[in-house]
Amino acid sequence: MHFVRMIDREQLINHCHFHRSSLDWDTVRSGLPCWNAKCLSRDTRVEALPFSQDRVALRRKRAETILMNLALKVLKTAAYRGDTQAIATPEVRLALRVLYPYLGNDTLLRRFWGLATADRGISDTCHPTVGCIVGMLIERGYAVEAEFLGTPGT
Repeated sequence: MHFVRMIDREQLINHCHFHRSSLDWDTVRSGLPCWNAKCLSRDTRVEALPFSQDRVALRRKRAETILMNLALKVLKTAAYRGDTQAIATPEVRLALRVLYPYLGNDTLLRRFWGLATADRGISDTCHPTVGCIVGMLIERGYAVEAEFLGTPGT
């Protein structure tokens, strides 16, 4: 029986780091175990699958991914600032505007901005909202760096 599974590059890198295995492509291709829960085989084949064969489309997709992940880094950094530092900064506002086209609606972005501009209490944090934004991006099929996958709310 054959299974085909699409695995995001960042998820694959995170898996290799966690298991302390080599990131050498030939080693990954030959040594990756089957990720099906019922299968314990190491007889797998891993191939890189580009977003497109068109160089212009590849560059555009890569630029979108870099831009989106940079905006997420800005939001995550702002969400983890201390109580004395402001979250609602021009950088955060720009990051929210960058993410808008990828999310499709502004509900999560407005929630983040509302929490960022409000007086912060112990229960009012932006962490879960960043996680929800990451989860929505993944749900919509965008590649998100592995460091964001453990964010609360994903």
